[in-house]
Amino acid sequence: MNKAQKKKILIIDDNDDTLDLLEIFLYKEYEVITAHNGFDGINSAHEETPDCIITDIMMPVMNGIKFFNNLKKNGKLAHIPVIAITSFIKKMNTKSLLNIGFGDIISKPLKLKMVINKVQKVMEATSDHAS
Repeated sequence: MNKAQKKKILIIDDNDDTLDLLEIFLYKEYEVITAHNGFDGINSAHEETPDCIITDIMMPVMNGIKFFNNLKKNGKLAHIPVIAITSFIKKMNTKSLLNIGFGDIISKPLKLKMVINKVQKVMEATSDHAS
């Protein structure tokens, strides 16, 4: 599969180890773009129009919730599914994130199979709605 056929995933996290790990998990199947905070993530989303976004919740400059709200206000980008990534996973937080519109939640520590399954599920759900 060449680069033009691969779907794009934008990963936003202030932790380089997390960015590297997610990129390693996903690079074979997807074109991976990275950003270190929500502000840079918004700029990358505008430039690249990814098919899916994975964003950390706790970040400096612009956190994942502010990033998500900013993205969803933009008509050109609002359709992009967003997966939250967090190490602070509690049932209440999970429900809140899903209620505001996140496609799914990935908890840290990251597990390869879980990340890939959640990305595929969210992207399939989005393409089902589009058709």
